[in-house]
Amino acid sequence: MSRSLPRRAFLGGAGALLGAAALPAPARAMGRTPLGGRLSMHLPWPTSSLDPHDLGDPAAALFASAIADSLYGADASGNPYPTLAAALPSREGDAAVVRLREGLRTARMARLDGRDIVSSVERARARGAAAVLAEVPRPQRHPKDRLAAVFPRADPARVARALASPMVTLLPRGFDPAAPDGTGAFRADVGPQQLTLTRNDVAARGPAFLDVIEVVRSGDLTTSLRAFEAERDDLGWLGAGLHTSRRGAVRFDLGVAGWIVLITGPEAGLFGQPGVAQRLVDALPPERLAHLGLAALPRGHGDPAWGGPPAELLVDESAAHLVEVAEAIAPILSRPGHEVTPAPVPRAELGRRRARGKATLAIELVRPLGPGPLSALLALATADNRARALDLARHPPRLGPSAAPRSLTATLRVGVVAEVRIAGAVMPSVALARAIHGEGWDLGATFRRPARY
Repeated sequence: MSRSLPRRAFLGGAGALLGAAALPAPARAMGRTPLGGRLSMHLPWPTSSLDPHDLGDPAAALFASAIADSLYGADASGNPYPTLAAALPSREGDAAVVRLREGLRTARMARLDGRDIVSSVERARARGAAAVLAEVPRPQRHPKDRLAAVFPRADPARVARALASPMVTLLPRGFDPAAPDGTGAFRADVGPQQLTLTRNDVAARGPAFLDVIEVVRSGDLTTSLRAFEAERDDLGWLGAGLHTSRRGAVRFDLGVAGWIVLITGPEAGLFGQPGVAQRLVDALPPERLAHLGLAALPRGHGDPAWGGPPAELLVDESAAHLVEVAEAIAPILSRPGHEVTPAPVPRAELGRRRARGKATLAIELVRPLGPGPLSALLALATADNRARALDLARHPPRLGPSAAPRSLTATLRVGVVAEVRIAGAVMPSVALARAIHGEGWDLGATFRRPARY
């Protein structure tokens, strides 16, 4: 397959659309998708930055695919196909060569070439994609082709599979999470209280159908439900209303965006041993977490008592959902002499304390590295320890095709509390598109039916 799959072709083909059967008769008859319109929502997640290469970035878990693309995609069988690349990697001697399509520009009009392939791969490697790229050598600029990069002593098929990971998107050199830029269907403008996605008319795979998506940061889990119930928002996060369901609302569940995890650090002593974090969260009584919108919590078994030293439970202060999870879990873990206190801190501070080994306990979000149990294991291992993740990538264990993420953490200092699912309710005029061959939404292929129909 030598050409990428345009977003419009996807929508007209096998893309799963929420409420697609309700498409207005004139639109169905013409075979056309309505263009234009806005979508508004409140979310309990930060909006001040967006980094597609960051394993723990909540905004990226939800919106990275809307603003940035990988060089390759993967079909339902896991076979890569070119999206931003001109073709599958070719072989030159013992090297694999990846060449960009001609004329690619980002939403902010930066022109892309082989140097951006090199910088993107190495930036992703330094952040969330170390395990994905464990068997991929460092790329170099092609000496004769400005649009190409060379992967020395590399297998082309292995390179393509790695570059199809959603954690290895193509970003322009000098990418800034506070002014994110990419080739996706939308341009993102971020701020402390709102993230705005605007149609990118030069999108490499086709611009979005919607004009604008407005995402307002909420400080709790109820704001979105209140705004949706009061008919101020088009989408209700995790539900159809706070007190009662909004009339006509359509429920949706588009799958997993990431996992909320408990991570233990070196100062936890015996309670920082591998497997302990999962044992603790497996013992959490689900009825005490029922108000958090966490899907499919298992029945608690065992003892959730924290036996380590008194500790702060660190959590990103800008992620309201994670803060409420931390505030619910801390008193369940606490015991006299072993108190656990929720401690919201700036995300940068949380990262510094973890890097210095000064985070005894933390609640974080971890994004998938791709579909399947091995990708889940590598993502969770990366959140725990980069060296451990690299070892697992080079010597992967045999895993059953349906292995649940919480069953993969016996050798990790990470415990999976619950999934973060892209779920809730929308008005019938909004047709949400499911991500092709995966979980999550395709906001570029989402559209709004005109009111006149």
